[in-house]
Amino acid sequence: MKRIVIIGAGFAGLAAAKALRHANADIVVIDRSNHKLFQPLLYQVATTVLSPAQIAFPIRGLLKHQRNTVVFLGEVNGINKDAKFVHTSNEDHRDAALPHDILVIATGVTHSYFGAKCSPTQN
Repeated sequence: MKRIVIIGAGFAGLAAAKALRHANADIVVIDRSNHKLFQPLLYQVATTVLSPAQIAFPIRGLLKHQRNTVVFLGEVNGINKDAKFVHTSNEDHRDAALPHDILVIATGVTHSYFGAKCSPTQN
């Protein structure tokens, strides 16, 4: 059976995992946090319109009905593309090498403010 490793559990990573729910493969989703946060609604939590539980969902809870999927909570330290290993670490595992047949890199994006440098001291 093939092993598919998905790095990142944001929109793209979760969409890939869900699309593969019926695949004849073992799927491993790796992410640093144990929750999916819908950031566009953070301001509504700050203004108490929504509770934090309404915009943050446990990744394992989102994928719990997928028998072919496991979630690894940790950081990716490196990728050996020739040997087909992803090197990860967390509190329990130091430099664990996860083999894969197919690798999906869905690490997300970073915020951009059109080149402007934003700091808490700017007005």
